Amino acid sequence: MGCLFSVFTRQQLDKRRIALLQNADEVEDIREKITSYSIQNQYINQERVIDEKPHKDFTKIKCLTKNDESKIFLSQNKSDQEYYILKSINKQYLEYSGMQQQIQNEIKVGKECKGKFIQKFHQHFITNKKCYIILENVQGGNLKSLIKRKQMSVAEIRFYIAEIFMALQHLHKNNVIYRNLTPENVLIDNQGHIKLSDFSLCHFGTECNLLTGNIYYQAPEVSKLQYQNYLSDYWSLGAIMYEMLFGYPPYFHPNINTYKKNKREQIITIPNSISESAQSLLKQLLNNDIQQRIMYESSQKVQYHPFFDGLDWQLLKKRLEQSPFIPDLRTKSDIHYYLEEKSNENIIQQQIN
Repeated sequence: MGCLFSVFTRQQLDKRRIALLQNADEVEDIREKITSYSIQNQYINQERVIDEKPHKDFTKIKCLTKNDESKIFLSQNKSDQEYYILKSINKQYLEYSGMQQQIQNEIKVGKECKGKFIQKFHQHFITNKKCYIILENVQGGNLKSLIKRKQMSVAEIRFYIAEIFMALQHLHKNNVIYRNLTPENVLIDNQGHIKLSDFSLCHFGTECNLLTGNIYYQAPEVSKLQYQNYLSDYWSLGAIMYEMLFGYPPYFHPNINTYKKNKREQIITIPNSISESAQSLLKQLLNNDIQQRIMYESSQKVQYHPFFDGLDWQLLKKRLEQSPFIPDLRTKSDIHYYLEEKSNENIIQQQIN
């Protein structure tokens, strides 16, 4: 029996529709719509598609990191002479990799969740080939480098954990689950205060069940693809506190499969070499039962915890609490802390390999 109809792909149908049109202007208009990047409508307003001129307003001082898909530069704005971080991302890569949502997250958080402990978002623009994001130049390195550099005192740990807590609270009040809290993403600014960065994995809403983030700082419910909410971020905070105290995150093992097994089968052991208040806070942050985790009922459970005795939360909120570490920076373009981060990353990777 013969086939009663033909099957065409969407692309073939689009071409046939164009062929049927008589008006040349209409043909050209439809062709442009068919061939335009769908990414423009998915993560950025089409009005932001511009020529290359804004990109040329920035002088690239130093390439900080690069791969086949993106580059990150220390750059200087020719107008105000200030230094910024410029992210340059290949637009075609975003389209075929499905990472449009991550860029949308970066832009949305940058615009809607501005805060004292959040890396400042300045602007974004898109050209025919690239997407550019301009961010605050945070020069003091990150918390990972600080942990590797020295053994921290309890007072220092208290300061950084409290500031990270304030940053998380700010995101949660804006209906954002961070999902990407790691020591590498906790930046240290020129005055020694923290700034959270990299909001590509954020979730806008009160709950989700997606597997994402750095496995060493994932809450158990994230690893198991179970119900998760803002309390999952506080497990990650506990993992960072654990690393600041002992030099490595909970369950750590350089072999990823062994780590997963440890996390699945073992109970976190907290050495009694630290104070009772530190042990208590760790146990409440790292509770595997999300409904038993600290903060389940009220943020005051954290602020009034004995570990934070003597800390002035009002001063901290205004960034007036004295930081235990002030970066030694000679110029606004000083990047030696960033170079130290890259060196540490290479050493860690060599050890894992």
